[in-house]
Amino acid sequence: MEPAGGMAHEERTLMDETEPTVMRSARRGPGPSPADIADDADRRADAYGQGDREEVAVVDGYGARIAVERGHLELHDGVGGHRRVRRYTKLDAPRRLVVGIGTVGAVTFDALRWCSATGTSVVALGRDGGILAAGPPGREDARLLRAQALALYTSTGVDICRYLITEKLGGQARVLRFVFGEDDAANTVIDLRDSVDGATSIDEIRQLEAAAANVYFAAWERKATVRFVQADVPRIPDYWAKFNGRRSAVNPGSPRSATNPAGAILNYAYKLAEIEAALAARRMGLDPGIGILHADVAGRPSFACDLMEAVRPVVDAHVLGVLAGPLRKREFTEDARGVVHCMAPITHRLAEAMPSYGQAVGPTVETVASMLADSSPYDVSVPSVLTGAKHRAAARKRADTGKSPPRADHGRGPNPTGLPPRRKPRPKVKDPPPLPTVGCSQCGEVLPVDPDRTRARRNWCDDCLPSRRAETIPDAQRLSLEAARSFELATGTRPTHTTEATEARSAANARQRAEQLAWASMDAGVTLSREWWVAEIFPRLSTVTLPAMARATGASTSAASKWRAGRTVPHQRHWEALAGLAGVELPES
Repeated sequence: MEPAGGMAHEERTLMDETEPTVMRSARRGPGPSPADIADDADRRADAYGQGDREEVAVVDGYGARIAVERGHLELHDGVGGHRRVRRYTKLDAPRRLVVGIGTVGAVTFDALRWCSATGTSVVALGRDGGILAAGPPGREDARLLRAQALALYTSTGVDICRYLITEKLGGQARVLRFVFGEDDAANTVIDLRDSVDGATSIDEIRQLEAAAANVYFAAWERKATVRFVQADVPRIPDYWAKFNGRRSAVNPGSPRSATNPAGAILNYAYKLAEIEAALAARRMGLDPGIGILHADVAGRPSFACDLMEAVRPVVDAHVLGVLAGPLRKREFTEDARGVVHCMAPITHRLAEAMPSYGQAVGPTVETVASMLADSSPYDVSVPSVLTGAKHRAAARKRADTGKSPPRADHGRGPNPTGLPPRRKPRPKVKDPPPLPTVGCSQCGEVLPVDPDRTRARRNWCDDCLPSRRAETIPDAQRLSLEAARSFELATGTRPTHTTEATEARSAANARQRAEQLAWASMDAGVTLSREWWVAEIFPRLSTVTLPAMARATGASTSAASKWRAGRTVPHQRHWEALAGLAGVELPES
């Protein structure tokens, strides 16, 4: 299906790309700088490089095409010379197919049928916010839709709003406490959440939610960090490096039209969560447009916005991980009004979290559907198609009673043996995608992640780490002493002499003495000397990382650093583990 005006738009784009640079400069004014041109080329290479297949397939750019070739779903997209082609079989079909904003191209009916058969949800992000969903199909239940339409005028609507906002404020309090360390703000939000339980009208719930939002996003302005790579810091405006609140400077009174990258990322992620809520509502037989907490507006899925309220803290936590970056200047663009928009590849990274948003919103949608079903005068049964809770409960009941499920008996029906027809096996649900990879703060190179961790241990690559240490180490001791003096003036005691520090130090010393006594009571059969340590193990520790030494011995990385530098010698109970890391065999007894 070719969008209206798509060919003309594509022709204009191709003409712009083939037009000589001098003519474009004369017609449009000063062109971009060489650094901007190089950044744009790198951005396209990163966005449309041939990578591993993900649960979410994003298609954007010019000349995009979604079609079926020889039973495979083929996705063609890209810009200019940076093109890519991805092929999927029905066994490894993506869970989401997202067509990006401003994409020009075509999608065939065969591709829509293919996606509907495999359960792949097709989502088109139009400039007007339109959504195209080709699967999985939704339910049709007029009794549930009638209950949804009447909920605004009954106590059921108040109960649903109370449930959604209670879940939202509870999640915001967790973000404030565990991510920002803002205990006072978290307690304030919890008090407002408790007040929601006693609210008797939707307007009162809205007022409490607005008060909590002021406290919550004030903490964002104080604590949220927006990190760009050091090479891009001199080239970005100052206001790009911080979160300036949810209100737009271009569109006052509304969070739309963000004027900084943090707001643009947050708006884009909220839009993806809204799409997941709309898809979940359709699967439950609900209408995404008939809202209760949000007013009815043409072209807006108000009920999806209602459902999304409960999972906004989940989106916030993911966005904070993205903002910790480092981000690149080339991933954002600013128009003439000052409105900032996200560009590939960061839009692809944000879309990868859509299955996680869908998994988080599933229980909320099923709970709201059950509340609407209970308010209906009809006997409405709500299935658990999103979470499978009823299926698991039935399986546990059969396991507890020891009874197997009854076998269907079709007699002399369509199947000669009387067995029920074989059903298509359900695809395995993959784990939610992890947070975006961490890049070097100076050059943006992706940092390696240890197998036992989900994020990199440091923020600087091997090439940039020496210069970073040269900048920070000379001032580290001075800053540490100043922080200790400030703490002592404020509390009357040193940081190392507080009750918590003393108790932790005593427990660590007792544990070390117990380990030393246990080691001394063992008959190792091998006598190791200090000369053997100095000659065999110590020279080879320079190639062993501090985290590896800490994991092998149970000591801290600070102690491991002293061992590797030769300032101290570890206890002999650690020598065997360190010898294994250094590749040294113990001497024979």
